[in-house]
Amino acid sequence: MEVQQRNDSRIYALSNGPNLPEWISEAARRNLAKRDSSIRRRIELLQDFAMPSSSQKLVQSRDGRFILAAGTYSPRIRCFELDQLSMKFERYVDADVVDMIMLGEDYGKLALLQNDRSILFHAPYGQHHTIRIPTFGRQMAYEPTSCELFVACSGKAGRNTVSKTLGGGEVYRINLEEGRFSAPLNYAASSAAKNSAPVVGGNCISISPMHALTALGGDDGIVRFWDNRVPQGGAQDDMNLNPFCTLDVKSSTAGYGFYDQSSLLSFENPNEVTSIAFDDTGMQIAAGTKGGNVALYDIRSSKPLHVKEHQYGLPIHTLRFHSSSGTILSGDPKLVKVWRSKPSAVMSTYGNDDVPESLDETNNKSAMGAIVTNIEGTANFTNFIVAGDEKDPTGKNSGLVLCTGEQAKMQAFYCPVLGSAPRWCSFLDSITEELEEKDRSEEAANMDVTGQAGGSIYEDYKFLTRAEIDALGIQNLVGTPLLRGYMHGFFINIGLYNRVRSVANPFEYEEYRKKKIREKMEEKRASRIAPKKKKKAVNASLADRLESKADGGKKAGKAAKELLSDDRFGSLFNNPDFQIDEEDINFKLRNPSGVQAAKISKDDDMDSDADQSDSDIDIEDTFQKVESDDEDGWGNDDNDDFDDAEDMYSSDDDDDGIRGGKVRGDAYEENKDLEREVKKRKKQKKEAKKSKSKKNVMYEADDYGTGVTDAVKLGLGDADQETFKKRKKMVSMSISDRMKLEEEKRAVMGETKRTRVKGEGATREITFIPKDVLKKRAEEEARRKEERNSDGRKRSRRGIKELGLKTPFKNKM
Repeated sequence: MEVQQRNDSRIYALSNGPNLPEWISEAARRNLAKRDSSIRRRIELLQDFAMPSSSQKLVQSRDGRFILAAGTYSPRIRCFELDQLSMKFERYVDADVVDMIMLGEDYGKLALLQNDRSILFHAPYGQHHTIRIPTFGRQMAYEPTSCELFVACSGKAGRNTVSKTLGGGEVYRINLEEGRFSAPLNYAASSAAKNSAPVVGGNCISISPMHALTALGGDDGIVRFWDNRVPQGGAQDDMNLNPFCTLDVKSSTAGYGFYDQSSLLSFENPNEVTSIAFDDTGMQIAAGTKGGNVALYDIRSSKPLHVKEHQYGLPIHTLRFHSSSGTILSGDPKLVKVWRSKPSAVMSTYGNDDVPESLDETNNKSAMGAIVTNIEGTANFTNFIVAGDEKDPTGKNSGLVLCTGEQAKMQAFYCPVLGSAPRWCSFLDSITEELEEKDRSEEAANMDVTGQAGGSIYEDYKFLTRAEIDALGIQNLVGTPLLRGYMHGFFINIGLYNRVRSVANPFEYEEYRKKKIREKMEEKRASRIAPKKKKKAVNASLADRLESKADGGKKAGKAAKELLSDDRFGSLFNNPDFQIDEEDINFKLRNPSGVQAAKISKDDDMDSDADQSDSDIDIEDTFQKVESDDEDGWGNDDNDDFDDAEDMYSSDDDDDGIRGGKVRGDAYEENKDLEREVKKRKKQKKEAKKSKSKKNVMYEADDYGTGVTDAVKLGLGDADQETFKKRKKMVSMSISDRMKLEEEKRAVMGETKRTRVKGEGATREITFIPKDVLKKRAEEEARRKEERNSDGRKRSRRGIKELGLKTPFKNKM
């Protein structure tokens, strides 16, 4: 929605925005609204309030419930139901619609004037009947008292004696009650037009709503009047068919206007009447000319009350009186001008000729003819109406202006200066009031020191709060003219403020310069090195917690993600003024779980050094140092107290009084302390496996009879040479010996023990065979050797059955 400011009056262009194609889906419309703010903030007053190419005419029903629009291409009419804010139906016609009238209270009876000399009558079910007229019609008017339809048409000489002699034209009358043509209204050409154009056409026609007075505007600049209350016969020479009065608009508007004479054709008259309108009282009439002038008359006088000029010099196509605001709306292709049709109380005390210069329309906004506002659109206008509702069908109290034009979308404008919005779009009042209230608050913020509202933000003063004054050290200026008190702070001259700030913080520029240099250096580094995730400058812990929650798909994660991405909360992580004091007692009372979590994380950090030292203890419990004198290689037995204590508390015996039953003895507290110490040692041992030892200590692995030094397996010896010797020995052995060796390996595979050894920068796994297993293997080897020796001295006989064959003589035959 675009806001136009014209002469201190606001105009809200409701239809100014991008057009969406009709074939686009609803999902695509929603996606576009999310991405484009202009689409999201636009107001669609009536759904499908547009035509494929352009629109020509708008009419509102008498009951105020429907609006009928005519457009092209192809030629069609569309009816909009205002209560539903949408289109009710659409009908296609054979030719372009020039004018249309609702004959009834609603859309049930329609009359359409087309540019092919035909008039279409529509019923609720569709087209009812078509008639043709002798010449091309230009405008229609309906007289409800006589049930007659008047048609102003292009030039054709009248059929009576006067018209045939002097030239002139006709106004066709169609009696809708009888269903036939009545005798046309005849008029003669003016004396000035006898030699140039004896045939005079009617451009516009209007009927007074107060009394049955018909006014016709002609090509010759004359407005002719007929009184429909006088009985009119069927004869062509009936005097009642001739106008009883004329109004010379051409002479009244001579010398006015900004039209270009060179752009007019030789037979065109810039003062010909193109539009005409009566006010609600029937006492005033306005006539618009082709040269862009509007003459306002009192029907009791032939002298115009005022002549209004449109600076574009284009033809006036529509005129409307707005009684509640006392204005006239006159439209040309470029704009709709709103100007006053009645003077103020002060102006009424003067005559038309002796008005003081100070009260002239150029100096007084209440004078007759003073411009209230101008409505400008995005395309040329062809027609407009002031839309009303059921209580105000004529729109005399409404501020909503609907316009047709040479574009697909029909334009809508809301002018609060004219009146309130109709009931069917009353939401416009609340929207505009909010916008005006926002503007008033901005104007109040821009109030100058003298208390007068300025048109822009005054740049010569700076607003300071009490805290900022204390920080600058200028408390002694409070109460002097240098500091003007306003609301919760003070205004100070911007020059004085800059000088005071330079004295209070002389190194501010240097700090600013270093900050900028640091930022540029960081940008250059970021282009060379992959940047790490930068922590928030303020409330980093809160940001980390929200980011961890945002990774989840739960409701809390969505809320955290929205909080991090919302610009309204950006200061929470950038502005030091929003720093959360987690040591404050109020924060701890409101966030007990957060305080406990911070305490636990702090305790874990303090125990990290102890965890590092426990890794050394773990290795020393398994291996001995090189300088140790212990021969068994398993460390000192004094360290077994820890294992004994652990076995005691892991016992399943119910008689020990610890695990089976809950006993509270004298040593209960000591036992609990010991249990906590055991658990703590367990935790330290688990964490020590993940950490690396910082001490550079060398260890020696003992040899338990495997024939291979464990140091080689740890990477401390010549592993390649030893492997080469093993492979060479295997190659020299026979197949049977190799198989026996593999069987022996598999036999002792289950008895082999494994352990992990940690060194500086490496962790290796070694295997070893216990001594008792080696002893059994040695005994078994001695027994086998003895059996082999005994077999060599006395060889036992073997039969064929010992070969294990099931049927030894099966294949003999």
